Amino acid sequence: MNASPARYLYPIALAHFTIELCNNFLPILYPVFITTMGLTYSQVGVAALIAGSGASLAQPLFGYVSDRFGSRRLVALSMIWTGVLMGLVGLVSDYVTLLVVIGLGAFGSAAFHPAGASTAGSIPGAKRGASLSVFAVGGSLGVALSPLLITVAVGWFGLRGTLVVLPIGLVAGAFVHRQLRWKEPGVVAPAGTRVTQPASQSPSGSLLALVLIVLMVMTQSWYHFSLVTYLPEWLQSQGWSAMASGQMFTLLVVSVAVGSMFSGALSDRVGRWRVLLLTMGFLAPALWLFLSMTGPIQIVILGGIGVMLGGCFPVAIAAAQEAWPSSIGVASALVTGLGWVPGGVGASFTGFMADRTSLTSALYLLLIAPLVGLVCALIYANQQWSAGRRPISPRLPE
Repeated sequence: MNASPARYLYPIALAHFTIELCNNFLPILYPVFITTMGLTYSQVGVAALIAGSGASLAQPLFGYVSDRFGSRRLVALSMIWTGVLMGLVGLVSDYVTLLVVIGLGAFGSAAFHPAGASTAGSIPGAKRGASLSVFAVGGSLGVALSPLLITVAVGWFGLRGTLVVLPIGLVAGAFVHRQLRWKEPGVVAPAGTRVTQPASQSPSGSLLALVLIVLMVMTQSWYHFSLVTYLPEWLQSQGWSAMASGQMFTLLVVSVAVGSMFSGALSDRVGRWRVLLLTMGFLAPALWLFLSMTGPIQIVILGGIGVMLGGCFPVAIAAAQEAWPSSIGVASALVTGLGWVPGGVGASFTGFMADRTSLTSALYLLLIAPLVGLVCALIYANQQWSAGRRPISPRLPE
């Protein structure tokens, strides 16, 4: 008898929680490094660029490794690697070594995400969308708690308090490796093997669908990063207090997690393309209303924006895996890695435009990104709808 899907789903969600817990505390340490190492803002920017680009751009390579050699060991090793390297960050005393440790630590995140998404999307007996939603929520919790954990640890022990993540990575990595050890063939499909696809999906995959999905995620990440970066400042410029703007920021973060939690299961029922079309179609008009209106209605609109932002991510991974079933590690990596590269670039561009016009004008320009994503979603939806209606024609004898 096959084990329950939860036997494998929750360990992989725990793995995502752990990798993010061990990897998302650098921003709170940068002010300390400015004081202790005498870093400039430009040097901090270079460190942030290395951390972000290393974790994103290397993912397609690790996606290929996951497809070729299997994802289970890569998941566990990346957790251990990240725990060790990021735990050592607080012991570093010079800038060059800091860059090396941060850069190497970023490879742990780059290795984990395609392997983890591949494993979460390949658990037989579990719906792919729902599984990836649980996987995404685990990561969201890790991102939220990482700064809090390191703030407390550094407050107690100084910079060496970063060592707290080292045993977390080691223990959790060993535990997840053991829990994902399947004894029966087919309990979890090894990376690189094809999983069952919907009848409308060609086993050979659709490159067009994969490209459209990645483009959708790129536009969504541009919108997401810019909104997260500048929301508190914009609210305060509109007369909101610092406390109220902080509460609105928390609302956005929580609503993103809520969207991630439920969107995958919804896409299992109604189809990936319908959910992606809904999320992409909602973002532009919702932002316009949020920037144009005042009062409590802004709270409701911002919550809706967060739900739609969170709802896009796990559904996009599931859709990418189904669009390219022969290499689901690479497909996942293109969404979780390459798809998020425009986020930092887009936030920088939004800041550039805000310096030359105003922050409100720059945020209005942000409407362009989801509109481009909506065009991609419409093309993708039309392709998927046509494929679902296309009858299977028998091959006639020659």
